[in-house]
Amino acid sequence: MNHTVSLSVRVDGRKITFDSGCISFRFEKERYTPYTTLRAKWHCPRGDIFGEIDEVEFKIDGVTRHHGYPVSCGVEHGAKSAVLSIESRGFSAALAQNQCADGMMTDVNLESLMAAGEAFPEVDYQTDTPEVNYVNYYNATSSWEAVVCYAIRASGYYPYIAGCNTVRIEPPEDYGELIINSKDLIYRGHFSDHSKIISRITEKDVDGTPDAFEAENLFAAQAKIVRRREIPFDHEWIMDSEAGLGYMIDYSMRGKDADVFRYFGCSELELTDFFTVEDIDFYGEVSRLIIEGSPASGIVTTVWCYHDNYCY
Repeated sequence: MNHTVSLSVRVDGRKITFDSGCISFRFEKERYTPYTTLRAKWHCPRGDIFGEIDEVEFKIDGVTRHHGYPVSCGVEHGAKSAVLSIESRGFSAALAQNQCADGMMTDVNLESLMAAGEAFPEVDYQTDTPEVNYVNYYNATSSWEAVVCYAIRASGYYPYIAGCNTVRIEPPEDYGELIINSKDLIYRGHFSDHSKIISRITEKDVDGTPDAFEAENLFAAQAKIVRRREIPFDHEWIMDSEAGLGYMIDYSMRGKDADVFRYFGCSELELTDFFTVEDIDFYGEVSRLIIEGSPASGIVTTVWCYHDNYCY
């Protein structure tokens, strides 16, 4: 199956689009990462780019997959052509790089929560989200941590980036699904990662009393993992410390177990869509998506389906 790819950059206020000349690219988005990433190399006419690049957009089959800023970029000018190398993060990365003002907000949903802080260009938010009675941010909580704390309380679901830069706190009702057969796979794999798992957390109360709250991880005990944490009182969960500790345990389990599939081509598959391999009865939620391409290999997609406390 043939696909088209294009790269656009803004140089000194001028948008330049390259519809051909791709040398290689790697696009990735992941369930617990609040931005997409792109690494790309592109042939471009010599002399087209002499200036500072401040915006990057990448499309597959006319659909924008990535829109962000350059982490690093460079152009090597040869006698007849030039090669542009770019590493970029989606604009939603700003959520992890900015801090909320300390304090409590009451009766908030996602839109009012984000409207109270910095305005982030090109970042959108799920609308009509549930209202919670309070959120409390303390000691340099990042804007993304604020979203996470709100989302866990509002929906019990870990937030994620849909599309390029849209924050969602739960999957849409009209989720997508890709159904293939094992004969279409390049490979199937299974991976485990227990490096982040916390076995027990104890927390002081607001007066500093040790071990006032605690949470145990039953999976860690069964897996013979001992990784204990002691923390001060967490003001973000000021009215429900037990729920806060439960979230910390759940988050430490992220990506602990995963099925991985690789196949030629790509589709408009999204995070939290479902991936089905029909003839082996596999059905999983997309948790990580990597799309790579080059003229030699074409486009190849790798799908990770995590099995943890937020992904199924």
